[in-house]
Amino acid sequence: MPLTFLRNLGIVSAAGITTTKLGTGAIIQVSSIATTTVGQVLATSTYTDLTSLSLSITPSSASNKILLISNINCGIQNDEGFGIRFLRNATDVFTTTQQYASYAQGITDLYATLPVVYIDSPSTTSSITYKVQGAAYVNKSITFQIGMQSIFYAMEIAG
Repeated sequence: MPLTFLRNLGIVSAAGITTTKLGTGAIIQVSSIATTTVGQVLATSTYTDLTSLSLSITPSSASNKILLISNINCGIQNDEGFGIRFLRNATDVFTTTQQYASYAQGITDLYATLPVVYIDSPSTTSSITYKVQGAAYVNKSITFQIGMQSIFYAMEIAG
């Protein structure tokens, strides 16, 4: 059943509401992915695509922002850590400050979750592919997507 809204004593279908009526800060659309691949092992300090953590979104206005939210899960042990970065198409738009944004010392078999939130300003109405990449601290062996699924969201925010 279509959604309807009252407006000036009239009824308007949901299709009649445009993004210009929503106002700055409104969420226009959401794209999301949860991993289906479990146990991706990285043993390099070079940022590498995390399997299944890629999504596409097409902004409706070049002035809109894209809010990126991820929860990346992995298993780490003593003296291990990892960093995360987001790519817009092939461009690095965010990288954690260090490759040990999540790090364990004196602990064995820790399941770690690294939440990352970033607002991107792509200035386009063309389709964008965002990816999450990971890198291991000093080439240690890190297992991503172990214990729990990792998630990745892209939300278009009216600018």
